[in-house]
Amino acid sequence: MAGHSRGACCKGGGEEVVERGKQQLLAEVTGYRLAELRKKRRLTQQQVADRMGVTKGRVSQIEKGKISGHEVLARYARALGGQLQQAILFDDGEVVGID
Repeated sequence: MAGHSRGACCKGGGEEVVERGKQQLLAEVTGYRLAELRKKRRLTQQQVADRMGVTKGRVSQIEKGKISGHEVLARYARALGGQLQQAILFDDGEVVGID
């Protein structure tokens, strides 16, 4: 019995670990893509930091996937001279903007 309880506990924990890992990987990919956009627009981390009102170190963190929410992405987009847009992608391929 004890082994079974432990296994059930660990299985649930394992799923949580996998989910956290997936979320972290997605955040890192997003950060990488932001860095690529910044470079494509020929901006330095310092320039983006100045436009966002944050430190260069914070921009580096964002580009490594330490993104604390939608507002950070929106501010980064504005610093690049753009605007963050939201959309819903449906299973049938339809994409609907919601901004």
